[in-house]
This record gives sequence, C-alpha cells and structure tokens, in this order.
Amino acid sequence: MTASAGVTSTTTTTRPDDSLRQGSPEQDSLQQLEKQVTLLVRRTMESVWSGGYGPHEAVDRYTYPVLLLLDEEGPHSLTALTAKLGVSKPTASRQVSRLSRAGLVEVSPHERDPRSVSVALTRAGAAARDEVRQARLAPLREVMEHWPEDDRDALAGLLDRFNTDLELFVR
Repeated sequence: MTASAGVTSTTTTTRPDDSLRQGSPEQDSLQQLEKQVTLLVRRTMESVWSGGYGPHEAVDRYTYPVLLLLDEEGPHSLTALTAKLGVSKPTASRQVSRLSRAGLVEVSPHERDPRSVSVALTRAGAAARDEVRQARLAPLREVMEHWPEDDRDALAGLLDRFNTDLELFVR
C-alpha cells in the first residue's frame, strides 16, 4: 500500500516463487519429493546397493549402466554411448576401457566409420550384468514383497516418467 498526495493505492507484486510459498500445495509436494529423492539416493547408494556389483572390479555404479545399455540396445559407437549415458567422451572412454580390460565388452572398429569404434557386450559382460542385477534385485524384492503388484507397477511407471523428464531437463 502506498500513499501519495492523500491518495491511497494498493500494488500487488508477484514474485517468481509465489507458487512455491511455504504452505502451498505445490510447495508441500515438491518439498516432500525433494526429501524423498534425497533419502532414496542416500539409502540406495549407501546401504542397499553399495556392495552389489559382483566380483568384477571393473563393474561399479559408473560402469554398470554401460553394461545395461549394451544389453538392452546392442552395440553402440563410443559417441552414441556418450550421448545416451550423458557423460563426456573421456569418461565414456575410461569406462569402456575398464570393461574391455576385464573382458566384459569388446571394442572393435566401427563397420561404417573407420575413425570410430563399436562397443559390444561379451558373454562374460552379460553374465556380470545378470549377476549384478540379481544382487541389486534381492533387496528390492525383500523391501517390496508386501506391496501389491499394482503399486510396484505404479511406482516403476512414475520413476520412469520422472527419470525421462530429468534426462530432458539436463540436456
């Protein structure tokens, strides 16, 4: 409210964060989501999956996604891996080198581009991926054994949507 020459007027200023004010439904749900994502990441990284990468030293939380991608989509060029994993080319190259030295992926000249390489999952890589997946599924099974299938499906669908939107956001 301002006063000028005996005239009183009311001005309303809308700030960009007004929709996220304390106590608003959107703020409450976003704060709850932020808290739950933080807890989820901490709990899964520290206690649930911290040791669940099997006997291969080459397989860890950074290289496991490479094995998953190659298993689900087949051979990729290093450039395609870089894009799909959302990492730099040097990072992807280091990850692939570790997996290659362990015999879990095979790196060969790309059939259409002699300047590029193709990265493919080996049988040993598929076996390592299976072993890691089973080790990671065990705690999920135990935690969610009392959940109805519909609830598990709903959570998986919402997390898929959330991860898809996050991927689009960071690009």
